[in-house]
Amino acid sequence: MAQDELVSQAELSALLDAAPAAQRSVGRGVEPYDLTSRVPALDGADLPALNRITEYFCEGMTRSLTRYLGRDTLVSMRSSQVREFRDFVHALPERASVRGLDIAPLAGSGVLVLEPALLFTVVESFFGGGRASPPPSSRELTPTERRMLGNLLDLLLPELQAAWAPVLPLSPAVAANDVDPLLVSLVDPAEMVLLQSYEVALLGGGGDFHLALPMSALQGVWPALRAGTPAPVSDDGAWRAALQARVLDSSLSLNAVVARRQSTLRHVLGLQVGELLTFERADGARLEVAGTPLFTGEFGVFNGNNAVSVTGHVRRASAGPANGTQGEPR
Repeated sequence: MAQDELVSQAELSALLDAAPAAQRSVGRGVEPYDLTSRVPALDGADLPALNRITEYFCEGMTRSLTRYLGRDTLVSMRSSQVREFRDFVHALPERASVRGLDIAPLAGSGVLVLEPALLFTVVESFFGGGRASPPPSSRELTPTERRMLGNLLDLLLPELQAAWAPVLPLSPAVAANDVDPLLVSLVDPAEMVLLQSYEVALLGGGGDFHLALPMSALQGVWPALRAGTPAPVSDDGAWRAALQARVLDSSLSLNAVVARRQSTLRHVLGLQVGELLTFERADGARLEVAGTPLFTGEFGVFNGNNAVSVTGHVRRASAGPANGTQGEPR
């Protein structure tokens, strides 16, 4: 080995041969984790509660639709995935019926979409028809179809609430009808949503409907969905009472207005010390908060201090700047 060589060729070869084994031993049992991702992994094996919610919902909808239509119906999960809301919206078919949902006690809004094929098949089946052929996409829904759509929602929302009940007292309700989800502030287009797609199978055909829930709203209950235990729901009553107490104890500036008069900017800028301003005789005083008149009163003196005796309320219709003039002390 030359004097200037720090490592011999044999030693270098031994290090190179040992490197792959070292990499394998270090990599064993290590899973990649993206620190920039706020979306939990959607693995069915890790979310037993969510799987049960889906099963209960499909079973409940199958029973309700079968009873409603009087013929065998099967509702099943087609897919469950996490994706951007805008991608979901752009993939929707024309004339899909979109409903914004309140999802209390979760924050934010959900979106429920019923595809046209599902609606037309349900209408056809309800009236005893066979396979439904969707009408042109440009046609508006008829009153009968709109009524059937409302009936479907009346079946779907209670079943969704019942399915979530073991984990969370969800209270879904329609907040917006027939909306363009990208033009109405239901969900931010860049928001990641839990998208669950369901298939309804009937003898005469079928169709799909979709439920999108914001991942930001589900973050608080994600541990419960993973553990399969009920999610703790905060008691809003105590918070509301505390907030009300703070609001009622907030400081306000109460002004007793006994006189007003109109003037000009020129006159005001030209006022000099010692000038006398005259006001018309006032009928009384007016109590105002933040410029809003609330009460009428009489101006006087009590225990050596200026005082106002409240004589009545100011009606909202007449709430405006008083033309008031000088009040007469009593």
